[in-house]
Amino acid sequence: MWMADWWCNKQKQLPKGATIAPVILASDKTCLSQKRREMSAQATVLIGYLPAGKLRQDGVEMVCVDLMVRRIYPILVAYVADFPEQCLVACCKENCCPKCLVMADERGDPLSSPMQDPQLIKEILEK
Repeated sequence: MWMADWWCNKQKQLPKGATIAPVILASDKTCLSQKRREMSAQATVLIGYLPAGKLRQDGVEMVCVDLMVRRIYPILVAYVADFPEQCLVACCKENCCPKCLVMADERGDPLSSPMQDPQLIKEILEK
């Protein structure tokens, strides 16, 4: 997905006049208090809403900035979130390491901890 050839090949597969719309999703549940701290700059700006309920294999018609209606094929290219937010979205515990078996109160200490067993995790998820 990160190579120009991939984008060109996908664009060639679309009908004439259609285009790919790369979508980057971000989520952050952090709320800054007005008394403690104020945001100094807008890090993100909402530019529009995608009609997520209408997304299909044949794309979705959207009005472009030039007021022309075009068939758009949105694809998710990135999801940006900090670790607590990723845990919230994935419905997993925030106080556990996703890679090793270190105890929560030992995180940050220089130690060698055994790694998680991917096969065991896969079996648990399949149950």
